[in-house]
Amino acid sequence: MDDAHPTTDTVTLAAVDPARAADLSAPAVALNPPGGMLDLTRNVPIADVVWRRRAQVGGRVRSIRVRPWGEVPTLEAVIVDSTGALTVGFLGRRRIPGITLGCSLTVEGMVGVRNNKLLILNPAYDLRPLAR
Repeated sequence: MDDAHPTTDTVTLAAVDPARAADLSAPAVALNPPGGMLDLTRNVPIADVVWRRRAQVGGRVRSIRVRPWGEVPTLEAVIVDSTGALTVGFLGRRRIPGITLGCSLTVEGMVGVRNNKLLILNPAYDLRPLAR
């Protein structure tokens, strides 16, 4: 059986980004599992993240809000780079020291979807300035 056959990934990604739904045949970016500090040189553009694949992205925090997911307070931050935006959710957190509007934030984790937007839930994160 061919590895490039359509999957449910195509259907779900089509709801988020129809223009890139057909590009699931692109190889995933191989990342090492988090082990201490993240390597800021391994960031990929937000536009290149794929649903249900691990990704490490970095950018500036554009917005922060706290809202309940069920009965659990959740800190949500939107990270932007020059290619797009990604929501990051921290379950059970109302604030995280150092995560403020405009700060540099690098996150690594599994990319999912919530409300038709790409999301990384409870990621490993790093607050150092982005590598140039």
